[in-house]
Amino acid sequence: CMTIEEVLEESCVIANLQGVSKRDVLIELVGALKKANLIKNEQEVVNVIFDREKLGSTGIGDGVAIPHGKLKGIRRIICVFGRSLQGVDFDSIDQKPAHIFFLLLAPENSASLHLKMLSRISKLLRDPSFRKRLLELADAHDIYRSVVEEDRRI
Repeated sequence: CMTIEEVLEESCVIANLQGVSKRDVLIELVGALKKANLIKNEQEVVNVIFDREKLGSTGIGDGVAIPHGKLKGIRRIICVFGRSLQGVDFDSIDQKPAHIFFLLLAPENSASLHLKMLSRISKLLRDPSFRKRLLELADAHDIYRSVVEEDRRI
């Protein structure tokens, strides 16, 4: 089974998202993928993610959002992690602001892998003490290490 370490690079961890709106945060997350040379066209990716959001918010509650979509031309699942200390209104099911973001992009033909990764991430973030720890860690390096270690445990 695929681990989060295989899809998330440390360079794609943003410890302090600046965006204050759903749109800002999504653009910022996608920007990190571009900076890491994992995608070519930022606008295309933003559109894919927004199209998915129109079907229903990926804000799953408890301060967590897992925006995702399928993208032509990528060969594997890629993702980016972001943390917003102030919280962002993400139309979450529990109406609370989102602080922890995992944005996931999958190749077009990877339905089962895509779903497995989504469920793996939501399982990881289900633990309240782990979510609390993610909000308290100092920087991107610590967040990355913590996510990878936690993922190995599940």
